[in-house]
Amino acid sequence: MKALTVLLAAILFSSSAAGGPKISAIVIKEDIVELSLQLDRTFVWNSIRFVSIKTFDNDPPWFPPTRHELTFDKNGICEWFQYDYIEIGNFNIKGKDAVEVKIGNRKIKGKFDFKANLLKFDGLDYEPMIKSPPVKVNGSADLKDWKKVRVLEAAEKESEWGRPLTIRCKLSTATRQFFSVQIYDD
Repeated sequence: MKALTVLLAAILFSSSAAGGPKISAIVIKEDIVELSLQLDRTFVWNSIRFVSIKTFDNDPPWFPPTRHELTFDKNGICEWFQYDYIEIGNFNIKGKDAVEVKIGNRKIKGKFDFKANLLKFDGLDYEPMIKSPPVKVNGSADLKDWKKVRVLEAAEKESEWGRPLTIRCKLSTATRQFFSVQIYDD
């Protein structure tokens, strides 16, 4: 087995994210490198889609199970997808970790637990999901000539807010020493 030297040369981020991205883990197995990138995006209610952990049977029964979803827009409107219908209401943010939604005559309070990374809303736990940014990985043997490294799997279209984004790349002999990761964010 050959010795493998890895240096993550640069991480570039084209946004003003809180603190910027960090490498949370690097795993190398044979000719595969797995990079886990902690994006450290600011928690903003209207940029996150909340998806219930619990699944629910669908109708007709041969359809795959469904999950409840919550979204909050910039105009104070909340959409709550349940089973096969959507309830729409108004919401108010009550501090950094709480929201109150008014749907019809009902007021439902939601509380986000930053340690557990879950929103508790109407008795259910919801995971915060965000759109994954495009990522480009380059490799170099001499820090002069950089070539695009083939990503084995496209990053998920969505990733869980607060959790690392994982990228798997295939290594070639020309890219076994230095890597550059570019993250493009809106």
